[in-house]
Amino acid sequence: ALICLLVLSALSGCNPVTREPAAVVPAAPVASGKELGAAIYAKNCRACHGAMAKGDGVSATSGVKPANLVDAEWSHGGSDAEIFRTIKLGIDPFDMMSPMGKRMSDDDIWNTVNFLRDLAKQAK
Repeated sequence: ALICLLVLSALSGCNPVTREPAAVVPAAPVASGKELGAAIYAKNCRACHGAMAKGDGVSATSGVKPANLVDAEWSHGGSDAEIFRTIKLGIDPFDMMSPMGKRMSDDDIWNTVNFLRDLAKQAK
């Protein structure tokens, strides 16, 4: 009976103990993390923060100066975890920076954080 349960669970993609869907192993990325981060940044961040993340993008809300993301000054915390949180949850009032957590996966946010760290090293 246990073997049947395990086989049926495997075929259904369900964890037999918790009855939750089994974790899906993501496909191997076709690009490096740096390239993925650059593409994610270009799609989600560049319009406001600029091509080199210096806060000089053309689409920022009128009267709002986007942050320079490659300098040493971070108003909302400069650790990787704080940057992740800022991207995911945004900055209130949300006209400063809207939450990106529904548009970007956690992996996408981490790739963006890593891309920004690499970009900051190049800017020195």
